[in-house]
This record gives sequence, structure tokens and C-alpha cells, in this order.
Amino acid sequence: MRMLSRLALVPAAVLATVALTAAPALAAPSSQDVAWMQAAHQSNLAEIAAGNAAQQAATTPEVKNLGAMFVQMHTELDTALTQAAQQLGVQLPGGPSPEQQQQLAAVQANQGRAFDTAWIAQQIGSHATSLAATQKELASGSDPTVLNLARTATPVIEQHLAELRAVARQYGVPTSVPGGTGGQVADGGLGTLGWGLAGLGALAVVAGTAGLIRRRATAA
Repeated sequence: MRMLSRLALVPAAVLATVALTAAPALAAPSSQDVAWMQAAHQSNLAEIAAGNAAQQAATTPEVKNLGAMFVQMHTELDTALTQAAQQLGVQLPGGPSPEQQQQLAAVQANQGRAFDTAWIAQQIGSHATSLAATQKELASGSDPTVLNLARTATPVIEQHLAELRAVARQYGVPTSVPGGTGGQVADGGLGTLGWGLAGLGALAVVAGTAGLIRRRATAA
């Protein structure tokens, strides 16, 4: 499939990132750089968990394939990020944020086609948030290693969003939803209150989508 054929494009970019991180940084990363690394790490872990959940519970091949893509690509991105964090002395969170875990649990509360549509909606929101935070890092970050990680992640996140929106149109899922926390919970000028409100919006979309599917099934 088109989405799987692109999987081969990421390893080379990740390897290039790892190679660039081999040189020691000239100065400590800024608070913006650290915040993005911590948030991106949580986002990667959340997407890996969501990808595994899709492969286990999804009923459509499109969602299962997206889940497999997310596991592979976000694992590769996170490997490079983790190596860079060790070099730069940046402490990374141990897992997804409570908000991310709550969002995935809300998706997993659905079954059948309702799971698929809820998963798509939540993933559009989380990837949109990740892309916005990465674009902020590119605009405001300063450490060359961290900026290179953000440059490598950008086309991957954009591809995932494009694939998600294409599938969303097939299943009648909104293609533009609130971002949620998407892993961007590290404090670095991202606006904790803003992310919290967006997270509630994302959960509302998931719940609303699931309810709509159930009502249609009952009517049928």
C-alpha cells in the first residue's frame, strides 16, 4: 500500500540524525529545546502505544496498517531522540503523560468500527499537536542537534497526518479536530492551560464520534 511503501524513507533520515548527534554540543540546549525533546519523547511513546492498540483491536486493514506504520516510524524517531538526550544530558519522561494514557483508554473503551473511528479522530488531534510543537521548535529552538531532530520528525508527522486524514474521509471522521496534549506536556512556554483545554476537546471528539457510531448502529 502507499502508506507502507513510504516506511523505507525514514530509516535513512533517522540514521543521518544519529550521525549528526555524534558530535558534542557546543552549549547546553535551551529550555525550548529541552521542552520539545521531552514532549516529543512522550508523543513518540504515546503513538507507539496507540499503534500497538490499533494492531490488536482495529477491524479495518487501513487502521491496522497505520498502527504498524506509527510503531515503526515513531520507534525510529525516538531512538535518535533518546541517544541525543543522553549526549546532551536531557532527562526524558519515563512514559506517556496521564492525559495521553487517558485518551488512549477512552479510545480502547470502544469496540469494532467505533474503535476505528475513535482511534482515527484521536490520532489526528495528537499528530496535529505534535506538528505544531515541532514547528515551534524549528522557529524558536537553538541547539543544532535538537533542531536537526525536529527537521527529521516534521515530514514523518506530516505524512502521518496526511494518511490519517485520507482514511478519516473514508469513514466520515472530521479531518480537523482539537490537538489534545499529544505529548506536549513538558513546560516550555507551550501553555499548560491551553493544552489541557485542547485535551478535553480531543476527548469530546472521541466520545462524540463513538456515540454517533452507536446511534447509527442502533438505527440500522
